[in-house]
Amino acid sequence: MPDIQALEDRRYAAMRAGDVTTLRDLLSARLRYTHSLGDHDTRDSYLAKVAAGHFVYHRIDHPVEWSERLPGAVLLAGRMAAEVDVGGEPRRINNAFLAVWADEGDAWRLIAYQPTPMPGADPLQA
Repeated sequence: MPDIQALEDRRYAAMRAGDVTTLRDLLSARLRYTHSLGDHDTRDSYLAKVAAGHFVYHRIDHPVEWSERLPGAVLLAGRMAAEVDVGGEPRRINNAFLAVWADEGDAWRLIAYQPTPMPGADPLQA
């Protein structure tokens, strides 16, 4: 079984770099990527936004506080704090998150991501 934390680190580094090629390798074609305000993307719509500069990540901290290995899947939960431009607007994000990685046979890929704004966080800044 691969080191899922290393895959998460690689994913966040690719997000900061705007590296769509690496993200395509790490994200499942079945991806459901939910954002802090409840909107969501598929893999293709998320990658299109990254490629177009809709998301420009300046800083991302993502400590994992809990993980659970299941047959064919790994769940990760923790915190994600970031400074990001979304559609040209600067935002500060302070979320709890749940990430689900799945064994797709040829590789482990992120299949779902769900953030939740932390208590006291301004959801319009998320």
